[in-house]
Amino acid sequence: MKKQIKNWIINIVLMTLTATAAVAIGSNLPHLINTWRGPVKSGDFSSHIEKMPYRLTLYGTSTCPHCHSARAFLKQSGIAYNDILIDQSAEAMTSFKKLKQEGVPVLVSKNKLVAGFDEKAFDAIIKSQLTDK
Repeated sequence: MKKQIKNWIINIVLMTLTATAAVAIGSNLPHLINTWRGPVKSGDFSSHIEKMPYRLTLYGTSTCPHCHSARAFLKQSGIAYNDILIDQSAEAMTSFKKLKQEGVPVLVSKNKLVAGFDEKAFDAIIKSQLTDK
């Protein structure tokens, strides 16, 4: 009887640990995949720049420190861009949600998207705009 109870306790502990690990990995999996793939994504993002004055669109908020850094970087680089504040417009938020991104800033060109502020990725998207006339 003691052996059977001991086996049950071991099984319950193992099942609890397995379930806990599964939840922890599962809830972080999208973030881990995005980290592994990198911040630059390719696709058709033309709807986010058509009918706009510039060929790059930056989605951000008015209070995000990373968005402020992204704006400063673009300004310092002399790059003109559409600055879309998703916390100040329902229309801007609706447009941003179509990108299926979880956070800001997000820099979008006709065929590239950079999630988060990453100077190297921003440089790459800027250079692609210079060569893609």
